[in-house]
Amino acid sequence: MSANASTMFAAAAIVSAVGTVASVQSQRRALARENYRLETEKKLAAVQALEEENARKEMLNDTIAQNLAWQSISGYSDDSRSFLNINKQAKNKANKDISNIRLMGKNIQNKYTSMLYENKYKENDLVFGGYVSAISELTTGYAQYDYYGDGGSKKDIG
Repeated sequence: MSANASTMFAAAAIVSAVGTVASVQSQRRALARENYRLETEKKLAAVQALEEENARKEMLNDTIAQNLAWQSISGYSDDSRSFLNINKQAKNKANKDISNIRLMGKNIQNKYTSMLYENKYKENDLVFGGYVSAISELTTGYAQYDYYGDGGSKKDIG
């Protein structure tokens, strides 16, 4: 069984277009998996920031408890300015640390959100470009089929 050139051009164009569409679908699935991974990492980062914040608050509470214990055994009064200042400074430092932890947590969340946003547009570009490429291959294949179908006697395609 033999096939003429026009049939072979058409078949090649169809196979190429199917390959392009399959590649687009595969890449879309890969992006979906990456987006799932990013969503998971984003959630884990939020939990980690919360754990760090809670650990810092616990450290502050331990420091204040130790200061109060030291104050009670040292004989200083409850309103001693030096001990009140020590606790105030510990609270200020803890608040600053907690603010930094929250800021870094939001920065990480922003990074993951940006990556997800970029992947959304990457997928849109991939789909559009892939389908345009497949249509172009089919159009070229049809033009070659049409041209060579009558032995290449046409002077102008169109």
